[in-house]
Amino acid sequence: MKSNVTISKMHLLCLMITVSTLSWGWGSPAFAQAVRIAVGAASVASLPTWVAHDGGYFARAAVPAELIYIRGGPQTMSALVSGEVPFAQIYGGALVAAGLTGVDTVIVAGLINQPFSSVITTKGIDKPEDLRGKKIGISTFGSATDFALRLALKKWGLKADSEVSILQMRGVPEILPAMASGALHGGVLSPPTNMMAIRAGFKELAYLPQVGISFQHTSLATTRRYIEKNRPTALKVMRAYSAAIGRIKADKAFTLKVLSKYMSTTDSVVLDYSYNVGQPLFRTVSYPTLEGIQAALDFLAEKEPKAKQFQPKDFVDLSLLQEIEKAEAKK
Repeated sequence: MKSNVTISKMHLLCLMITVSTLSWGWGSPAFAQAVRIAVGAASVASLPTWVAHDGGYFARAAVPAELIYIRGGPQTMSALVSGEVPFAQIYGGALVAAGLTGVDTVIVAGLINQPFSSVITTKGIDKPEDLRGKKIGISTFGSATDFALRLALKKWGLKADSEVSILQMRGVPEILPAMASGALHGGVLSPPTNMMAIRAGFKELAYLPQVGISFQHTSLATTRRYIEKNRPTALKVMRAYSAAIGRIKADKAFTLKVLSKYMSTTDSVVLDYSYNVGQPLFRTVSYPTLEGIQAALDFLAEKEPKAKQFQPKDFVDLSLLQEIEKAEAKK
């Protein structure tokens, strides 16, 4: 009997030690649940996320961030809405379109608030009017490349689909080979693919940030329910992004090293170009452009009248950035 009591006490002691160890472990950074951030294709638009990760800014903010690469806006949106990833880089127009259906998504930062791409064309297309009757490639319908091209065509007085054929190629990297084969007369390419196309002999018909289009391009998005339940973590993520953008602007050498790693190139011309066109577009306090969100609403309203009932503020939560800005002002 005495032996059984002793064994029971030993079991209880072991159980207490196990529970204590687990409780300590899950409370430490080493065992904390990873904050997954969805990132799309290799593009300069992803630079703040890459630098936040490789520069140690997520770690310094005590955020065990895990970068998840998801190809395609719809798949990224699905992962965000399902809760598989709490944060995602998504094109702003897609978030607005999703919001119209009642989906719980919200823009918390505007990483790039301009149409960050070029319309690249084959020889013989020297001005926008020359696009009439031509085939232009985009990544997918409803993507940033699609929306930016349609807005540009409208500004140039051209009708998408009827006057200019828009073909989806599933991804930006697939556009350039299709142009080389003659299957396309042009395409919407983002850095550094646009520079690669120019170096291959194609023409930059228009660099879209200079066309004068209001556009919410790369957005950092989450869900309202995540902010409500995890606001301290959300603030840490946002601070890491602000610090990373500060590093991008101040440390070109490090930024080029990160670009080289994630874009899998050591071509100094491509890397330098990518940095030079991207750096001015990033802001340490990354408020989204409400004008760009309104442009998306106006565009969507052409086929979805319900869009007229919404305002840009319905798709953003600026409270995190505002809180960070106030805290910085007090220092």
